[in-house]
Amino acid sequence: MIASKFEFRSPKDVEEAVRLYQEFQGEAVYLSGGTDLVPRMKLGLEKPKAVVDLKRIVPLTTVEDQGDWIRIGPLARIFDLKQNDLVREDFPVLEASLEATSCESLQMRGTIGGNLLQNSRCLFYNQSEFWRRSKGFCLKMGGESCNAIPGAKTCFANYCSDNAPALCTLSAEIEIFGPDGARRLNLDELYTNKADKPFDLQPGEILTAIFVPKKKSIGGYEKLRVRGAIDYPLLSVAFSFVDGTGKLAVGAVGPKPYVVEMRQPSHDAIGEAVEAVLKQVRPVGNTVLDPDYRKRMIPVLAGKLINKVMEGAT
Repeated sequence: MIASKFEFRSPKDVEEAVRLYQEFQGEAVYLSGGTDLVPRMKLGLEKPKAVVDLKRIVPLTTVEDQGDWIRIGPLARIFDLKQNDLVREDFPVLEASLEATSCESLQMRGTIGGNLLQNSRCLFYNQSEFWRRSKGFCLKMGGESCNAIPGAKTCFANYCSDNAPALCTLSAEIEIFGPDGARRLNLDELYTNKADKPFDLQPGEILTAIFVPKKKSIGGYEKLRVRGAIDYPLLSVAFSFVDGTGKLAVGAVGPKPYVVEMRQPSHDAIGEAVEAVLKQVRPVGNTVLDPDYRKRMIPVLAGKLINKVMEGAT
């Protein structure tokens, strides 16, 4: 599979990157690590006229202690970030999610921003153009109905970021820059809850920073996958305990991470948090695992993870 022809541009700052996006009238894509974008281009899921490479923009690559916040550049590589002292000291849930992301060879290329902004995935969507055309285009490709649930008018693709659930439990914020300037928002405000268009981003906007409150925490991350490396999560759970409050985030079973707060992670509180998640999710048969199995594994992974984290703190 070969990507369609495109022009390649490498701006020096985000302002130039946005100008280039506008120059190509929105028919451009931003490139960070490329571990999600390049396969999508080869499958014909993306056919841009231009690829705007952000790697020369130095502020997007750095990690800084800003007092009350740790600022993480979205082009920080996953392999480097998981070894960063600022991450390892205060954010064990993030370190665990970085370690669980793909494999080390791809971690050396992939970036945390790319992991956050990876497109939602579906067994009926992430296929070659020939395969999709023979099956009939789904909602996410501009078709009239879902192929995972024939006739359905809702897309059920899964958002499979490893790092997003972890950052949600840490109450992370993000900064976006685009044609209308910069804006800062809570990470969970990024998601539209629509699998065919998962992010609330305007055309040309770039993720320019991730901010994590600098607070000591305990936490961890677990994922369900077929192989012990490389695979995207088919279910993920992240948990953090900060300032006497726990947060559980469940991912890869819908278009966004599902986040629930609990005061004390007692047996009853864990059960209530998991039940709140189960009421929101609706896995369907669009992965290699049975959807009912994935849903039944939510309380198993969540209970195992939370108990392990809290026992390690005593």
